[in-house]
Amino acid sequence: MTLPSHGRRAAASPLHARLRTRLTRLTRSAGGARRAGNRRSLLAAVGMTFAAGLFAATSIPALALTATAPADHPVASVYEPVVEDTILAAAQTVDSHAAIETVPDESYVVELAPPPITSQVAGLGAVSLVKSTAVVWPVVDPSRTSSGFGPREAPCAGCSTNHDGIDFTPGNGTPVMSIADGVVVLATENGGGLGVNVEVQHNIDGQLITSSYAHMQYGSIAVAVGQQVSAGQQLGLVGTTGQSTGPHLHLEMFGADGVRFDGMAWLKSRLG
Repeated sequence: MTLPSHGRRAAASPLHARLRTRLTRLTRSAGGARRAGNRRSLLAAVGMTFAAGLFAATSIPALALTATAPADHPVASVYEPVVEDTILAAAQTVDSHAAIETVPDESYVVELAPPPITSQVAGLGAVSLVKSTAVVWPVVDPSRTSSGFGPREAPCAGCSTNHDGIDFTPGNGTPVMSIADGVVVLATENGGGLGVNVEVQHNIDGQLITSSYAHMQYGSIAVAVGQQVSAGQQLGLVGTTGQSTGPHLHLEMFGADGVRFDGMAWLKSRLG
């Protein structure tokens, strides 16, 4: 049977049916795509708005976002230099009844240094000796001695029976030191019975004192004639040269008159 080709009841041909089905699908697909595109456009617009707001917040100064101030009330710029604060101190008042204390003038007495002693030394001429302010022992351990000052039995043939000095026995090679500031007036390795001998002149309490250090080791003399030395400065080493029975330091002391005196008592009176 042949279907009519015109009218409401006309049956659609298979080709027309297929075209309508495809058109319907395309229409539905386009509608879905439009809705998806609309959603994507909306999200893109929101993102751009957020980015623009973030840019404005971080790049525009804070004062530019505030309300505009009136013309008679200027707003300070963030770019203006900082003005230091000024502190105004309150005025001070002085009690008119306060007593003014007068500080008395202090008086000072200026003492001139004592004049140096001038000594005539053979080979040196005039030697100026400044007052020494310190006195020390000639060896580190002065407690070890053998012979004291004064009469004694001669310890060897040719040794004296009247000892002119003190014999310290701290040990061979022990440093020998000047008892005070002074000037070296003798330094020899040919001191006769005194062997290797050094003499130093001192100005002690305004008096000329000479100290003599004998029987030291050969080659140990550490000073020269005319040299200024200080209290405690090394002169040589304990030895047993000259007329000696063993290693020791023979210390003699005498004044301007050349008379020997008890050096141990003199040192103890100053050093204890």
